[in-house]
Amino acid sequence: ILDLSMAVQKFSQSLQDFQFECIGDAETDDEINIAQSLKEFARLLIAVEEERRRLIQNANDVLIAPLEKFRKEQIGAAKDGKKKFDKESEKYYSILDKHLNLSAKKKESHLQD
Repeated sequence: ILDLSMAVQKFSQSLQDFQFECIGDAETDDEINIAQSLKEFARLLIAVEEERRRLIQNANDVLIAPLEKFRKEQIGAAKDGKKKFDKESEKYYSILDKHLNLSAKKKESHLQD
């Protein structure tokens, strides 16, 4: 997007700087009208580019930045909570499994007695 912006600015600058090379001493009416039209077109391009830049900045301020903040703060915290929960669950299931295996062995030894 930055490259497009720079290209539009360079193009509009070259339109503003455009000069007809006259064969005679004075420009014809057509040449004057074309030169003025090119300068006006360059001003319009610059205005459109400024509005586009303002629109992108507004979209960034209103939409993208809050979404990134939400992703970092809310979703990141939820992921950390899930990791902690999974780790504690794994520890709990490991202890529970160990306890159940011991209980089963004790029951077998009582049955043999």
